Amino acid sequence: MRRATTAQPVDATAATVDEAPLVEVQDLHKTFRRGAGFLRRGGTAVRAVDGVGFSIREGETLGIVGESGSGKSTTGRLLLRLLEPDSGRVRFAGQDVLSVSRSEFRRRRRDMQMIFQDPYASLDPTKTIGASVGEPLKIFENLSRAERDDRVREMLGRVGLRPDYLTRYPAEMSGGQRQRVAIARALSINPRLVVADEAVSALDVSTQSDVLNLMRHLQRDLRLTYLFISHNLSVVRHMSDRIAVMYLGRIVETGPAEQVYLEPLHPYTRALLSAIPVPDPLAQRSRPKIVLTGDVPDPAHPPAGCNFVSRCPLAMSMCHEVDPGLEPMRESSAVACHLHTGNSR
Repeated sequence: MRRATTAQPVDATAATVDEAPLVEVQDLHKTFRRGAGFLRRGGTAVRAVDGVGFSIREGETLGIVGESGSGKSTTGRLLLRLLEPDSGRVRFAGQDVLSVSRSEFRRRRRDMQMIFQDPYASLDPTKTIGASVGEPLKIFENLSRAERDDRVREMLGRVGLRPDYLTRYPAEMSGGQRQRVAIARALSINPRLVVADEAVSALDVSTQSDVLNLMRHLQRDLRLTYLFISHNLSVVRHMSDRIAVMYLGRIVETGPAEQVYLEPLHPYTRALLSAIPVPDPLAQRSRPKIVLTGDVPDPAHPPAGCNFVSRCPLAMSMCHEVDPGLEPMRESSAVACHLHTGNSR
């Protein structure tokens, strides 16, 4: 049984008082059933997302980072209702998107699009690039065939692809080119929010840089809002205004990107940062390294107290008993750690 000394705040990454956020997520929960039988009955409950809350201002990028299994991708899918949450609240432009029917939400999906990790899997191999990019336009826009083709050519140009790519198939393109097509398709209907789920992790390093720079330029030109999900903290730093660090279904630290990167508060964030290589061999050898022992706990049976206690090199006795709430700290930051919340005294 967990005992929490403080409740997790409604919004750990709140926008400023005078600017309403475009996206507000409050106390989001999602549980899967492992080993469930027919009609998903029985089995073991696995808490994939456990009380997550955040907000994103229009034109801003919130980066979510964490190891595989931390719940970051599930959070992105819950936001767009690709998965249905068990409980919680999601507001987009002031409207509760979870309270409407799926058919009504489908009409609102033009403002909320997703870029997936694998550009080849997300594109129909039997359709030309023109057909793939034009598909959202057929659904959401009342355009003639000629007008639709013109819009597709315009979007291909925006992502750095020639008009003749319109008649090609995904198998004829490189990974970076396919991801540019996926970006063009997501942006073809002028969304306000884009969820990028590991959008560059399948690409080589040089191509990653090109695609990331493209996404930043498009954000500036089109005033896009990004939820950028990645396991790579250096990539998240490059893209994000603010960062939320997830571990075992919960946000354990959040704050301005540079602050989280340069002055991390949570031991898990420090461990992630220490694992990032630096190009200087001397500096790399002299850097303090934080090696986490043990495996990530089974989310079906999380530890009592703090989720991170079984791997934390700084764990105290109370960490095994009391679950730390995510508490506000300096300059719009928040952390879930007894070392910083004052409970250790």
